Amino acid sequence: MYMIETGRLGFVPMTKEAIEAVLAGEKQLEKFLGLKMVDGFIEPIHTERVFPIRLEKLKRNPELSKWYGFVTEKETSTLIGMMGFKTAPDENGLVEIGYGIHRLFQGKGYATEMALALKEWAFKQPDVKGITATNILNNNISSIKIVEKLGMTAVNVNENTVDYIIHK
Repeated sequence: MYMIETGRLGFVPMTKEAIEAVLAGEKQLEKFLGLKMVDGFIEPIHTERVFPIRLEKLKRNPELSKWYGFVTEKETSTLIGMMGFKTAPDENGLVEIGYGIHRLFQGKGYATEMALALKEWAFKQPDVKGITATNILNNNISSIKIVEKLGMTAVNVNENTVDYIIHK
């Protein structure tokens, strides 16, 4: 079921079918994936903007599903977040990591644990030469700690945000 696993977590690719299920309602996604979900897991921005855009991309290229997905807590079979790379490698071989863990599951090291597993997986992909994290707010200490634990280096710091990169 899981494409990537750690000791505590699993990664389920976000397929076209999964997005269609979630757009039909959270309960449909639970049923489709066979996993539990806390009420309000899916925020309005996801159903109004993020999922429709991702769905159109997946309709054009189903292979993109492996780059982004749902994070689950294996012990409880519960969806706890969404993570992955925003798209396949660009012309320079770079992928941009993105992550979000539901507030009820934050502070347990889950984002770092899965980000490390995703980094390892990405660097095994033949076209990936590096990972970026862009536009992280300077005051988002949690996100900055995650990218630093990935071994990423700040490459562009400005008044409000910072960009990071790590090469293979």
